[in-house]
Amino acid sequence: MYYPHLAVSASLAAARPCLPALRRPSSSVPSLLHSSPPPWRTKGWAAAAVSVEGGDDGFFTVDFDPEDYAAEPESDDDDDDSPWEGALVYRRDAAVHHLEHATTLERLGLGDLSSHDSRARAAAMGLGALGQAQAQTPVLVSLDVTRRRGRLRLDGIVRTVITLGCFRCAEPAPQGIFANFSLLLTEDPVEEPDIVDLGTIYEEDIADGSGTLDEDDQDVDWDDRLHFPAGDKEIDISKHIRDIIHLEITMDAVCSPSCKGLCLSCGENLNTSSCSCSKEKPQEPKNVKGRGPLKDLLKPVQKR
Repeated sequence: MYYPHLAVSASLAAARPCLPALRRPSSSVPSLLHSSPPPWRTKGWAAAAVSVEGGDDGFFTVDFDPEDYAAEPESDDDDDDSPWEGALVYRRDAAVHHLEHATTLERLGLGDLSSHDSRARAAAMGLGALGQAQAQTPVLVSLDVTRRRGRLRLDGIVRTVITLGCFRCAEPAPQGIFANFSLLLTEDPVEEPDIVDLGTIYEEDIADGSGTLDEDDQDVDWDDRLHFPAGDKEIDISKHIRDIIHLEITMDAVCSPSCKGLCLSCGENLNTSSCSCSKEKPQEPKNVKGRGPLKDLLKPVQKR
């Protein structure tokens, strides 16, 4: 690799007669040319064209050509091989049959589902905090790996706590999640059939085919089948974990089974305070007697 500072030093050594103040013994030049690499990183950059010319007046000029300098650096190999922080990555290892992975909702991009209530509930459930990520809601993933005929099946469970809105009082309602999932990693490209048979499949029908249900992994959805070439060492499954957590979002979450909700008249939270709306006698609107103005519509309908 060509180092610009070495070219400058060599040219300075050649211009020593013109620079008395920079004069050094000739024995120091070889050690300078064989010095250690510069402290800055030059990987990914093209060598710069630098030339040094000395004059009779004791001065020298340095010419730098920016066109010979690369516009953008190349990415480092270490950065390319390292996944983003918190990513759930499965690494191929024939000796491993069970895996435990820990991350957080914030690292998975689900920070909107995390709160102080979810962290407190996770601690009560024994999920715990992840070292420096004590202000984040933990997500624990357990995986069982099964290998068969060039395919890998990952059967796992996701454990975490998400914060939803109570549909009775609209207060934060932490909900524990214990979701099972299955992923099928195949060396062959995954091609979903054009025609999907939505009929009922019985065990005897599957047994008459090329194999049993367990061998063909027909219980795994097409969206959960991923292409994992034999040459690849790892695959990111973070997207599927996020989808599993998204599917656990419900509209009927409650902060407590005994939640009283809101008053339908004044909107007061009946869990923290009380109101006198139920004691007041409701006022009957004007021009409403019995069924109101629609009371006469029933008679024509009955005559038909």
